[in-house]
Amino acid sequence: MSSQADCTAPTASATERFRYIDGLRGIASLGVACYHITRYGPVAESARQVLPRALQFLFDRGWVGVQVFFVISGFVIAYSVRRARVTPGYLANYALRRSLRLDPPYWTTIALVLLVHTVMTSWWGAVSPLDVPTPLQPELSPRLVFAHLVYLHKILGYDSLSAGFWTLCIEFQFYLAYVATLGLIQWLSRQSPRFSLAFWQVLIFGGAAVASLFWWNLDRRFDNFILYFYALFFLGIAAWWEVSRQVPSWVFWSYCGLVIVRLGFTGAFLQFDASLELKAALVCGISIVLLGQRGWLTTALDWNWLQYLGRISYSLYLIHFPVTHLVTTGVERWLGSPLPPVTAALTLAVGLLASLAAAHVLYRLVEAPSVQLAARFRREES
Repeated sequence: MSSQADCTAPTASATERFRYIDGLRGIASLGVACYHITRYGPVAESARQVLPRALQFLFDRGWVGVQVFFVISGFVIAYSVRRARVTPGYLANYALRRSLRLDPPYWTTIALVLLVHTVMTSWWGAVSPLDVPTPLQPELSPRLVFAHLVYLHKILGYDSLSAGFWTLCIEFQFYLAYVATLGLIQWLSRQSPRFSLAFWQVLIFGGAAVASLFWWNLDRRFDNFILYFYALFFLGIAAWWEVSRQVPSWVFWSYCGLVIVRLGFTGAFLQFDASLELKAALVCGISIVLLGQRGWLTTALDWNWLQYLGRISYSLYLIHFPVTHLVTTGVERWLGSPLPPVTAALTLAVGLLASLAAAHVLYRLVEAPSVQLAARFRREES
């Protein structure tokens, strides 16, 4: 997804990366893609009749890849700005770099979604991907598209143009809120030298995480805002603190304990699917810490195919749904409806392969140049 900031290891050479983080990205993006592909679209229901139960079990829970992305974002952003002295100029530069990094692949995918919508509705008379799984609300308009372009669609309460787009709005809120708050914390530590930077970080970031865990995350009125999801991002932030030893170890492990208390408080601890997003985030955060403490973040999950999947994970996350919908609808129109279960399952497999190919092209032609462009504007202040 969008948590693709620089992730070179702090104690290794400049070219060595946190390969475990990249591997997690790959797994998470593939999980989300499989969840959407096997759940929505014209042939999904028929295909599920022949999918092995084990695969159905995994695919039905692939959505937790989003929560894994949130933890990764917390870890990576805390790491990437670890040496920054945040000023208004730095914050503006940071926002510019985030936009240069994220916007081109995202805007390209929006254009593709609108193109597929036109093909489906004007040429084929088929269901548009905009109306899957439910009709788009409000109807397609320049205002709706503009809200997506500037990451305001979820804040304004609009439906997403494509599956997964809602998370980009949350992620962008987190990026800006985290760096702006870090600047405030740095200012407070200079104004009150008797309290360390770590103290203010734990007090403000940690206090907000506890409020999110036990209040905001329990109230669906907040789910358009970072407040609802901040408890998950903080697991990644605290994991970086623990790996880098910025704060005492009790901070991370106490927060993990609070997450377990929250699970028990809501009666979800012993039910596998209950609060699965919190459980997945907790496992992700703890695994990062345990591997980081042993120096394995640069070697775990270091398989070439998975590392490449992690590299193109943002592109795959963006583009898989419109591509798969185009493929499955096209095959259904070609062969006739309804497709037999085996044919439908094979069609979904073709859709996934087409999504991977499209993600490769989007990464090579748009995302990789965007990464290079954003790097030119990188500004460190210490």
